[in-house]
Amino acid sequence: MKKSKRIDRIRSLKGIFITLLSLFVLFAASEFVLRTFTSFGDTLNNIEYYASISFSEDEMKTAMKAREDLASIGRRVVGVPGTIIYRYKKARTESFNFNSFGFRGEEPQKKEKNEYRIGLYGDSRILGIYLAEKNTIPFVVQKRLQEEFPDRKITVFNIGIEGTELMREIPFAELESENLELDMALFYSGTGDVNYSFERGNIEHPPFKTEEDVVQGVIENLDADKKKSFFQRSAVVKVIKEAFWSDSAQNMVSFEKEDGFRPLIPEFEARADELVAKLKARMKKASDLLAAKGIKTVFVFSTFLQSKEFWSSTEHNLIYRNEIAVPGLNSYVLRCVEGMSESEDPVIFNHSYVFDGYSDTMFYDGVHFTPTASRIVGNDVAERLIPLLKEYLKQESN
Repeated sequence: MKKSKRIDRIRSLKGIFITLLSLFVLFAASEFVLRTFTSFGDTLNNIEYYASISFSEDEMKTAMKAREDLASIGRRVVGVPGTIIYRYKKARTESFNFNSFGFRGEEPQKKEKNEYRIGLYGDSRILGIYLAEKNTIPFVVQKRLQEEFPDRKITVFNIGIEGTELMREIPFAELESENLELDMALFYSGTGDVNYSFERGNIEHPPFKTEEDVVQGVIENLDADKKKSFFQRSAVVKVIKEAFWSDSAQNMVSFEKEDGFRPLIPEFEARADELVAKLKARMKKASDLLAAKGIKTVFVFSTFLQSKEFWSSTEHNLIYRNEIAVPGLNSYVLRCVEGMSESEDPVIFNHSYVFDGYSDTMFYDGVHFTPTASRIVGNDVAERLIPLLKEYLKQESN
């Protein structure tokens, strides 16, 4: 009898061991497949979960290569001493070229006689952080404007820097616009301003004392990633986590739009209104300062996932994931969007409508644009600029 119980315990332990071993083998095999054959292969700089749903196979290959190239540069964003500005240090990879002015593109040459120059300032969405050059907003704007004005050389500089916002973009323009010989400073802003103000309040950035390290934004620092545990870096764990968030967003709340937008408390209503007023004041001041240098100024208040009509199923999940992770942000964004009215002095366009009617996913991670979305934005910005440019060029000729 004792011998039979001992055999049963051995068999039970053997069964547990085999089960654990099977689970380990399954985990290891899944990790191998994800790292080798899917977009989760680069655990150091992992493309966001929803990009693998929203990008084509070729677009994902481009995105993965871009992440690798950016990671290979290491410390690439540096502060300009005595200012609140940061920009890229000069570097070249297969995917990116950062020039001596600190933005993406070839080194600017002396302006040609018949050339019209536009500096397009913005964050990672203008940079085109995961996109081929041809899909970036500045490239698309330049291409469309050049078609409309074949007798002029149109140059649009890509002055998009990850994580920046209008508070930093304006002084960058004031510092370098004359050196770049700009005719127009075009700002595509709003995302960073709204998100930072929701998180931290309407703050002012202190100047950099030296070339300090600057937070790299969505690209993880190499050293920081090495400090993560195996499970934090695991592709399997990331997939499970993201799938859980997606399913939770879908199942934990109803699919009525109002359920993703909780009413704002008075403090955040006041904060949103204060931000809009402050942004408009900044825009007016910058417009006047640049006008004194002979530079036209246009501001485009960027589009947000929260203001899109109608959402794809992926974007719908992202809205509710937002509300679960950061309660109140969705309503805060809408308050800011509704408060940013269009204007002629300074020239302000509110771009909240730009994706209305597109049922496909435009925001693959809730913030950044898919390649398709980037092209839509670029073409729409260009179409809104064309009447202005016709007027400005007519004034120039008189």
